[in-house]
Amino acid sequence: MPRIALLLVGVLTLGSAAAGIAGYADLANAERQARFVCHDGERFSVAIHTDHVRFRSGTGIFTLIQTGEGQFQSPEVALRIDHDRSQLIRAGEAIKTCVQSQSAV
Repeated sequence: MPRIALLLVGVLTLGSAAAGIAGYADLANAERQARFVCHDGERFSVAIHTDHVRFRSGTGIFTLIQTGEGQFQSPEVALRIDHDRSQLIRAGEAIKTCVQSQSAV
């Protein structure tokens, strides 16, 4: 039984390392990165690529596909970015207006 536990720990460790490396590569290849804070205090960051955005918030990490100029969407989140301002849209919630922030998320 201890061998199975060690094997499981090893697999989980490798999986976590691979996910971390993939996340770092996504950030390194981004055209631009930005942090935003919404009027209700919610904070999130985005790594902007040519055809998608990597959206990170307290609720998770999502890949949003570009649907128009400065507009990105996934089944969970929609985001509009215009220079240093953004609008965050989630189903069942009011639209949140957010501004770019220099502080960490």
